[in-house]
Amino acid sequence: MYSTGAQTGPFSARIIKVEADQATERARRSCIRGMAVCNPADGCIFGCTFCPVLPRGRERETNEIRIRVNLPALLRRELTSRSRQNLLPSGVYFGTISDPFQPIEPLLEITHECMRAALESGVDVHFQTRGVVPESFGTLFRRFPGQVHAQVTLFSMDENLIPHYEFNTPRSQERIESIRRLIAWGVDVLARIEPLVPFVSDTAGHLEGLVRNLTSAGLTRASAAYLVLRPHMLELFQEVLPAAHYHSIKGSFKGQAWRTVGIQQMTKLLPERTRLKGYRRLQSIGARLGVEVTICACQNPSLGTSCLTARSSGNTGPKDRSGQLQLFQPNN
Repeated sequence: MYSTGAQTGPFSARIIKVEADQATERARRSCIRGMAVCNPADGCIFGCTFCPVLPRGRERETNEIRIRVNLPALLRRELTSRSRQNLLPSGVYFGTISDPFQPIEPLLEITHECMRAALESGVDVHFQTRGVVPESFGTLFRRFPGQVHAQVTLFSMDENLIPHYEFNTPRSQERIESIRRLIAWGVDVLARIEPLVPFVSDTAGHLEGLVRNLTSAGLTRASAAYLVLRPHMLELFQEVLPAAHYHSIKGSFKGQAWRTVGIQQMTKLLPERTRLKGYRRLQSIGARLGVEVTICACQNPSLGTSCLTARSSGNTGPKDRSGQLQLFQPNN
């Protein structure tokens, strides 16, 4: 391995190039079961405060981004072998441990070639990002209409609020424009509104502004999830968040027991009534503005549905909402 320099900004990282032993791994999350997981990198320069895999506290200052430079060739060989055995996965999912669209040129090149390998093998590409998808991906995605599925995550449109929670992410408006381009390229796009932070980003004003921006980009579907607390997070929140935000978050989780949620152990969820109230508020706003809002089951096992099975399949008939708790009733 060797270093290629450091990423500057509020959250710095050293870029390391490594070679991977294998291209994919089995999906652990229930919502992407049946897919192969591919992570072009390990580590992330976005440095979101609420990230479950972000190094804690001051360790963020020496974080490394390990880019897997041989991944495209490995993935092509693996998919060719699986195809011969009639064992191709239902899709390849990018972005479980690191954002595939960090603004690091070698990483973007590897992400592009890995996605091209999957699409040319006849396998759908799924990805989740807080980044901006570069124009260079448009030519590739247009060649495979219906095979690319994007989840673009936004926290808030308030540019004064975002630096406390998303240190190095692109501006929210840039992500809105990225959504607009993805839709124009024929990509199936779902917005992820998360994490909702009680009394910070789940207020009616914040949510309405965000949903209006989504509709302006042509989006009609979104998934939402509230903040999930893990053991190291309160210490980090106390270090980097305004005192009022820290105490609000700490108080909101008071009395909640540690539990296992999905693949995550030692996790605290907000009280169910807090989450229900916020989800109803968001779904009411969405219904009024023409955005169908579903609840992500990954962090709401008793309330939500799979981020992927909740997708609409065009406008040819009623949407399949099996398993989705209908929190908002228009006539109420």
